[in-house]
Amino acid sequence: MSRKIKIIILLILSLSVYFIYQKNNQKSIKVISLGDNLSLGINSYGIKNYSYLDYYKDFIKEKYNKVEINKKYSNSDLTIFELLEKIKTSPEIKRDIRESNILILNVGYNDLIYKLSLEKNLTQNLFQKRMNEITNSYQYLIKEIKKYYPNKIIVIGYYHRNINDYYQNLGIRKLNSVLKENSEVIYINTIFLLNNSNKYFQNPNSYYPNQLAYQKIAEEIYKKTLENNIII
Repeated sequence: MSRKIKIIILLILSLSVYFIYQKNNQKSIKVISLGDNLSLGINSYGIKNYSYLDYYKDFIKEKYNKVEINKKYSNSDLTIFELLEKIKTSPEIKRDIRESNILILNVGYNDLIYKLSLEKNLTQNLFQKRMNEITNSYQYLIKEIKKYYPNKIIVIGYYHRNINDYYQNLGIRKLNSVLKENSEVIYINTIFLLNNSNKYFQNPNSYYPNQLAYQKIAEEIYKKTLENNIII
């Protein structure tokens, strides 16, 4: 083999390695969060801290050179109705949803608390009426999101902390059933994940969990995104 051919072969191999490196080095992923206080990482003492989104980013950054987490549509007072209206009317959120590889939805708790507060004397019939309203809004929301987002939606469920409020606890169970019973979603069961109160809830008077809990939720999201081939 002549020296010239050897140089050409070496050059080809070098270029191949370079382009493979560049391809892997440019691998990026966009995650969008549509959620309430849990998505913001509010801890047991009401302070915004590391959220499950931040932990999730830590898990996937080894697979991707660039990980972008979009939290600008998450806020503490977010409701299903407000989010639905925003998506319907805002070109910006439509674009951000369309450009995202992973969408994590965490909404419904504020709707439940508000709807239950409207009734001074709750009955089973009134309770069911309010739950039907939440169900309808949620189904419309999923349909609206799916217009712009092709993958399965990661949906974070809720847990109950106030064991003395019958209708609130019943509402949480009903809400979780509504959230998970949709073929377009991957449901994260936080009641199951955070069933050890002593481990995951430092403040017995707070609805919000500790950092171990947020990390546990992130681990489950990571597991589900791998199982469903949303990330590779």
